[in-house]
Amino acid sequence: MQNLGKRVKSLRRERGLTLAQLGQRINLSASYLSQIERGVTMPSLSRLTAIADALDVEVGYFFEDDVSAPGIVRSNQGKKLESESGVMVELLAADLPDRKLQPYCMVCQPGASSKGWSTVHPGEEAGFVLKGRLTVTVGEETFVLEAGDSIHYQTLQPHSWRNEGDEECVVVWVVSPPVAEAELEKLARRSAQDRNP
Repeated sequence: MQNLGKRVKSLRRERGLTLAQLGQRINLSASYLSQIERGVTMPSLSRLTAIADALDVEVGYFFEDDVSAPGIVRSNQGKKLESESGVMVELLAADLPDRKLQPYCMVCQPGASSKGWSTVHPGEEAGFVLKGRLTVTVGEETFVLEAGDSIHYQTLQPHSWRNEGDEECVVVWVVSPPVAEAELEKLARRSAQDRNP
């Protein structure tokens, strides 16, 4: 919001307009425009479009620097968090500022589980099994997922997973809000400890 206000103010001054003059052009008060410029209030899209038209720019001009460039992680190039045995996690997202989700690929060996990992937190998780079989418990219900199956749930209820099959399981997870790398590293370590008590 601050950057938007600064851009409006900078462009208005560049055009040689006072707050009152700009306000007259778009039927808004000088005090309201001042609040926008100071980042106190956020204008509606229709009002921002009117401001952009009066200043002879596209509305997207006000957001250009606020949008991150796309982040690409090439095949097998994501940061890997590995345990001695049991679980390998590969981060699938670039480290964008203010990201809202964390996708990762998890490869877990037979017997690996999320036992001992924090299992109740605000947010959502979705998982898609690429290979093998994964048993997921959410609340009081248990689901057996096979290749091609997916699951999506809110994480304010207890949830856990375990590879009860006899082959490795590969799952793509998407977690929102993002999980800190330290938490994912704990998951890998604890999953290995669960397999090898």
